[in-house]
Amino acid sequence: MIVSLVLVFLAVFLTGISQLLLKLGSRNRGASAQFFAAYLNVYTISAYIIFLVVTAISVIALIEVPLKLLYTITSLNFVIVAFLSWVILKEKITRNMIIAIVLICIGTIIFNM
Repeated sequence: MIVSLVLVFLAVFLTGISQLLLKLGSRNRGASAQFFAAYLNVYTISAYIIFLVVTAISVIALIEVPLKLLYTITSLNFVIVAFLSWVILKEKITRNMIIAIVLICIGTIIFNM
């Protein structure tokens, strides 16, 4: 069960990384003639590959981890994405976002008691 839980948290972290890569890939979009530039660049393709890996990890983790636990833990994606956006993309984290992150963490803990 411990290995499966580690896989779930790995999936959450990798999902956050892939979301960040999608954001970076969307920045490559230029004029309307280059519409596919947002979809066919290293960042975006890497993000989709990571999503595929996350899907495989999640299926493996579901062998031992209850479904409700997996999806409760995946709500932590919001926390990971906010943190990575702040650190790497230099996006601002507002007071409301901090409150929401705290509520997500508290809800995850309470739901799994």
